[in-house]
Amino acid sequence: MTLVCTNEAELLDLNDSYCERRRGLRVRQARAVWVYEGGNGRTFGGETEDLSATGLRVVLPADARLRPGKMITVHVGNAASARQMIPAKVVWVDRGQSMEFLIAGVEFLASIAAHLDAA
Repeated sequence: MTLVCTNEAELLDLNDSYCERRRGLRVRQARAVWVYEGGNGRTFGGETEDLSATGLRVVLPADARLRPGKMITVHVGNAASARQMIPAKVVWVDRGQSMEFLIAGVEFLASIAAHLDAA
């Protein structure tokens, strides 16, 4: 079953921790993801938890030094190349109780998201 939240009424009806406010359709899907931190030149492999036209929820190793507001580039799929990376911003980070991984909410930059919505 795929859980999606498309408007505030559905948020009130669904009592699921994965359900958040978002402008568009969100699909829960596990896919390979690569995150490049421009400041220190590090690349991390991880996995998506969900995808939308405007962003991702990703699971990454605990040593990924992400923080809200940090600018990164991401690639969903295997073997990322620089031409396939999408500029994005980290919106939130949850390290949880486990120090083995972190979960982050990533928003594509507005120009990219607007382009995807228009397609």
